[in-house]
Parts: sequence; structure tokens; C-alpha cells
Amino acid sequence: MKALKIITLTLILPGLVLGALLWTGSASAADATLDVVPAETFLSPALIKQPVSFKGSGFAPNEMITIEMILPEGVTVKGVNKGEDVGIAMATADDKGSFSTAMQPTATLNWFFQVGWTPLLTPDLKAAKPIPPGDYKIRATGLDSDRAASSTLKIVPPPPKKE
Repeated sequence: MKALKIITLTLILPGLVLGALLWTGSASAADATLDVVPAETFLSPALIKQPVSFKGSGFAPNEMITIEMILPEGVTVKGVNKGEDVGIAMATADDKGSFSTAMQPTATLNWFFQVGWTPLLTPDLKAAKPIPPGDYKIRATGLDSDRAASSTLKIVPPPPKKE
């Protein structure tokens, strides 16, 4: 009987320890954070010079991170299939698992303004169909750790033009 208890403990105890370690690992994934700066904006050419930026922490050291915009129901973006998320930026975490990055001008033009492009590869602003105002969920995901963090970017209507 004593041998049975020893065998049972040697089989069950490692499983319990492994389970606790795995549970702790998924709990630390919840510690990943994402800040969108600014959290609220309107679409204007100023976003090319002062783009939307992203700061995060809690990711694996030195891992690549994708930043995606999740489209609300009914919003479509040219070149993106229905139900797909829009990749708007990339980053690499530092040795502490933190990152900072911003949208590139082409990403802002393609995904926020949905411009056309001329044969000379210059933006055709006349063909622009900007995404509508609303709340857009932004998600950062670590490609190695699968840790994810979310935040919101609120796009508001532009202020009324002064006469």
C-alpha cells in the first residue's frame, strides 16, 4: 500500500506542478499592456507628421509584435477581406518586453484614409474614402509568446470648418 502511495505521488505531483506553472504562464500574459497615443483623434493630414503611436509592455524580451486594428461590424477597408484584422504597425520588444512604435505614413494613408495610388506611386487623395468615425479596437500580439494586449482608438468627426 505504501508503494502505491509513493507511485501515485510521483506521477501526480509532477503533473500538479506542471499545471501550476502553465497556469502562472497564462496569467502573466494578462499583464501585457497597450497604450494608443492619442487615444482620440480625427483624420487629418497632420497624422502623417504626428502619427498614431503605440506603447506596450509585458511581452517576451526581443520578440516581434504586430499591432492590428479590428474593424467594427459594417466597416470595410479596401484590400482587406471581411472578418480580417488590419495590420497597422510592427515593433520589436526590448530586453524588458516593452516596445514603442508608430504608424508609418503609408499605413495611415492606406488604412485610415484609404487613398488611391497614381501610376507614379503617389497618393491620390481625390480617391480617398476615409474610415468612418467610431471606436476601433487595437490589439498588440507577441509573435513568440502569443501574449496580447488591447486598447481603443476613437476616431471622431473633424471639427467644423471656421468661416
